[in-house]
Amino acid sequence: MRPDCRAEIVDVPLADPTNYAGIFNQLRNHFAVISKHYPDGEYFISVSSGTPHMHAAWLLLAASGEIPATLLQVNPPEFVPEGKSCLQEIDFTRKEFPRISSQDLVLIEESDQQDLDAALLAACKETGLVGGDPRFYQALRRAAVLATYPDSHILLLGETGAGKEGFSQIINRLSPRNSKGMVVVNCSSIPENLFESQLFGHRKGAFTGATSDHKGKFQLAHGGLLFLDEIGELPIGVQAKLLRALEQGEIEPLGAQAPVKVSVQVIAATNRDLRTMVGEGTFREDLYQRFTATVEIPPLRYRRTDIPKLAVFLLDSWNRRNGKSRRLSSAALRTLTTYGWPGNVRELRKVVEQSAMFANGDRIAAKDLVFEAPVGSRPLELQLPEPGSGFDLNAYLDDLKRRMVEKALERTEGVQARAARALGWSPQVMHQFLKTKNINR
Repeated sequence: MRPDCRAEIVDVPLADPTNYAGIFNQLRNHFAVISKHYPDGEYFISVSSGTPHMHAAWLLLAASGEIPATLLQVNPPEFVPEGKSCLQEIDFTRKEFPRISSQDLVLIEESDQQDLDAALLAACKETGLVGGDPRFYQALRRAAVLATYPDSHILLLGETGAGKEGFSQIINRLSPRNSKGMVVVNCSSIPENLFESQLFGHRKGAFTGATSDHKGKFQLAHGGLLFLDEIGELPIGVQAKLLRALEQGEIEPLGAQAPVKVSVQVIAATNRDLRTMVGEGTFREDLYQRFTATVEIPPLRYRRTDIPKLAVFLLDSWNRRNGKSRRLSSAALRTLTTYGWPGNVRELRKVVEQSAMFANGDRIAAKDLVFEAPVGSRPLELQLPEPGSGFDLNAYLDDLKRRMVEKALERTEGVQARAARALGWSPQVMHQFLKTKNINR
């Protein structure tokens, strides 16, 4: 017995304890609540009680990486060698176990629009967009609803690497204009003096070097979709012409004598705060208002329950491309779940793939994870996350404190007393922190 431990019993209502779908839904929902309350927790699952159906559900959720937990099994005494513990940890990264991948790419809930949900699930599987977090799902479903209206223009808002391009692909697949395809434009890569020509085209002789007529991106996307990535980079003069294209369905190529009619559904994306830019006069308010609706994509740190599933999915994709069979340990999944991810999904992909490349063997332990320092020498205030719905300040500060401690230990070659002095702590405080956070040094 451990008198210093507090036990909390949670009732999980099940109409049928042998119904797999009901068991999976309840376990997922309850783990989402637990992981939110204990973001730095180390999770263990005992499979010594409950129905065989519950055992199977726990096993699959843990083995697939959807729940980053260690499974514990209590063996009957008659099968335990003398002097050995009856408690045994089940290590799914061993080669004896089959590889299990989570196919639950997006959590589709019961609703009155099952056809839309089924189409959304199919589109997510096609594009590899992974996530079951409620905020992520709500953003996906909002994008899916807007996609079904071919004349709607959609604005995607989110941090760098959060998945805006993936959302544009979902909209493209669900749009009635899908058969015409989607033209992609990265606004940040176009020189300012070429914006009009690239977007709206030009006629022969319109300027020096215009030796022939040139169709712009709007004409190329006629009848289909146009994805304007990084729309916040558009010069103010080009914004006026874009507004005309959205409002009147016509463009005027450089050197043309008359406007050209176009029918295009525009998806725009940016990581910039367009509302602030409107106030500063660098983005037109009428253009901002012309978009039918916005879809705000939550950053990865706001959907921590998705991280293990996403990490396993990314590793599975890497394994298939490279003919490998790497696996993430439960401790590695926990480490990934507690990290802050300033670069979002793009950074997670990089960490997973680099860790797989440099791993010694097929099992990727927590110590094998390859993290890089943030790019550039940005001031600390520019690296801070944006407060908002779902942000947990305590979890963020705990993660920051853990990373500083691990950095100090690394710099001092694991000498706790020296690391404590470097952080302004006493050795006793350092020892207690390492014990509380279960950091082995």
